[in-house]
Amino acid sequence: MKSGLQGGSGTVCWSRNQDQEGRGQRLARGPLVGSRNRQRAEAGNMGPALPWSWCSTDQRPPSTNPTSQMSNLIRPQDLLVTFEPDGRVLIKSASRAAAVKAPPWAVGVLAVCSRPCTRDQVVAAMGPNAGGVYDALADAGLLVAPEVAMDTPVMFHNYAGIEVHRRMLIDEPRMAGYWAGLKATIRPGDVVIDAGSGTGVLATMAALCGAARVYALEQSDFADTIPAVAEASGVGDRVTVVRGDFSKVVLPEKARVLVTETFGAWAYAEDPIPDVARCIANNLTDDGVVVPGRVKLWAAPMPVAPPSLLHPFRRRPEGVNLTPLLADARCRGHITPVAADAVGPASLIADVPFPGTAPWGFSGTLTVDAPCEAVCCWYDLEMAPGVILPTGPADPMTHWKQSVLPFALDPGVYTIELLPAPEDRRSLLVRIGTHEIRLR
Repeated sequence: MKSGLQGGSGTVCWSRNQDQEGRGQRLARGPLVGSRNRQRAEAGNMGPALPWSWCSTDQRPPSTNPTSQMSNLIRPQDLLVTFEPDGRVLIKSASRAAAVKAPPWAVGVLAVCSRPCTRDQVVAAMGPNAGGVYDALADAGLLVAPEVAMDTPVMFHNYAGIEVHRRMLIDEPRMAGYWAGLKATIRPGDVVIDAGSGTGVLATMAALCGAARVYALEQSDFADTIPAVAEASGVGDRVTVVRGDFSKVVLPEKARVLVTETFGAWAYAEDPIPDVARCIANNLTDDGVVVPGRVKLWAAPMPVAPPSLLHPFRRRPEGVNLTPLLADARCRGHITPVAADAVGPASLIADVPFPGTAPWGFSGTLTVDAPCEAVCCWYDLEMAPGVILPTGPADPMTHWKQSVLPFALDPGVYTIELLPAPEDRRSLLVRIGTHEIRLR
């Protein structure tokens, strides 16, 4: 299906294509066309104008997104813009699996829509032809309603399959840690929230620990299976499923306990803080308890990097040269098991309450005693006072394994920072000096 800006002899076409998993990836095709007012550009001492202009809105089919005609829309928070060789820009949102190739002036519309704007407001600010671009960006999912601007639908889609839950359910240290934390926290008669319930295993555990009512909040299709799990476990009458984004759900009563397993690589790669904090604000009593309640972040130098980190990106004996991929690999973390004797002395980078508040970012000091080829990272979850779920190289293996970052460092003391990646908040940006690594 095609929707977009169409001009006479040349066309800027915005086409919507569904990828094979139906996640709504969009890609726009078509040549850059038109000409801007050359005299006006030269009068502004900008030099000769580029041959581009707005396409006429009366040549564009009506928008397929009726909300763009009447609503305040805003750009998503994780947009990434790159300049293409043909003069267009590639605008994409990783968290929404949405992308378009657009004329460069589309960036101006996105800039205006850094705050919620109606179509009429954009037209008033940029001229009548900006309305067509506004519509096309809305059709592509790159202008959205303010209440969903922070949503990350791709991540929730990824949790709708059985395989990802298989990895978590066979993780016995994880299961035992959450069971011990809930047993130590829940009192008879408690109201409990399981934020991001998945299969409902933690909600069911909470009911088995004595909770009077458990609200299992789940956005994916697994919400439909939770009642069967609770019923088969003998607590179906005490587990209520609420399908939706747990950061937006408002329950009919406040809970005393909130449990969540929304942790990823080095704890924070899924950016759980803002979502869990909003759920707490909406639904937890003032004296409420979160399971887990604290996170400790650890890092240790690795004298020798694991072969799987960078070795795959080499010139192979068959003649295939994969070294062009090496620069990107040096900026990406690697999730892999690490032996206890493969790391040097560990540094405690942060010891923080969970969830904390957004916006967030942590920093700490990493000590390196000898040259290292990489840095290994892990974390401990405090499930309850005295109940720890560790994920380090010397601990029982969990599905989180360890995170290996390709920082090659000389001996010294380094500041290491971590925060959400600006282009995708569900990825973690880790920085030492000017070297940045993404971890997901």
